[in-house]
Amino acid sequence: MRRYRTEIAIVAAGALLFLLLAYERTSIAERERPSVYSTYDTGRSGYRALYEVVRAAGVPATRFERDVTALEPSVKTLVIAGYENDPSAKPLDEHDAQTLRRFVLDGGRFVAIDAEFAGANDITPGIGTTYQHPGGSEAVPVSNGAFTAGVARLRGTIEWYFPFGKSHGTPLAANAKGIVAVWYRLGRGEVVAISAPELFGNAQLRNADNVRFAYNAIAGHGPVAFDEYVHGYDDNLTMWGVLPPAVHAAVWIAIAIVVIALIGANVPFAPPYFPEPGNERTSADYITAVAELMRRSRHRLPDSYELADARANFRERLTWRKEHP
Repeated sequence: MRRYRTEIAIVAAGALLFLLLAYERTSIAERERPSVYSTYDTGRSGYRALYEVVRAAGVPATRFERDVTALEPSVKTLVIAGYENDPSAKPLDEHDAQTLRRFVLDGGRFVAIDAEFAGANDITPGIGTTYQHPGGSEAVPVSNGAFTAGVARLRGTIEWYFPFGKSHGTPLAANAKGIVAVWYRLGRGEVVAISAPELFGNAQLRNADNVRFAYNAIAGHGPVAFDEYVHGYDDNLTMWGVLPPAVHAAVWIAIAIVVIALIGANVPFAPPYFPEPGNERTSADYITAVAELMRRSRHRLPDSYELADARANFRERLTWRKEHP
């Protein structure tokens, strides 16, 4: 029984070590993941600073962490930033695109901050198509209005543009290569599309013009929601759901190892094995060995006084038993 307990302890220790290694591997992967356009991300490209600035300015902004179909009617401005490079992304589909279209048609403002817009195939309703032209680092306002008020120059990485003369809506910012931001109405609502998400990352918000442009696009149209569901955040997730796939696999493997060990320790699969008794000698073996030695030496016991006394004592005892039955 003690041996079985030792085996179980060894198996349990191995399973625990396996879990720790899986968790460590996951932690390393988390530390090495790229910076993404999420308001939770504090890296170079993250939008944590933008979110804090908007809230500090008094804008009623929240993080939205559910499917877009569950968007509350109180939300009047929805911000979705690009998630293509996010390893935990939950891409939007055609059904979500229809929901976003209804949101805009009913009077909402949709702020789409992404690089690659795909025209009619994009989730942004009524948007055009962008093309890539790397190397841009600045853009300037090209129209006067509420969205460009106080903005002189936008600075940051710009690689995708709406083409001149083909973009739908009013250009807001551009450079010699193309249009970086457009605005247009759709039904009772409006869409602001920006093709350079790096402009509003944590590293670029040191530029006051970038902050003003982002604020103008987001504020002034009621409560704001930053969609974090597309970046993998879900407020309906359980503790098990939060764990990455690597830890899920490690847990199931560890459970399987422990179950197999318990079965092996408690369920017999063959008759019990009884080892042969050890070579334990008794006094009879000793007497036999001595007798054999004496026989080989042809030696007889001497008729000593001790032997004569023993013989006399035996006779006396035998006689007493006969007289006293």
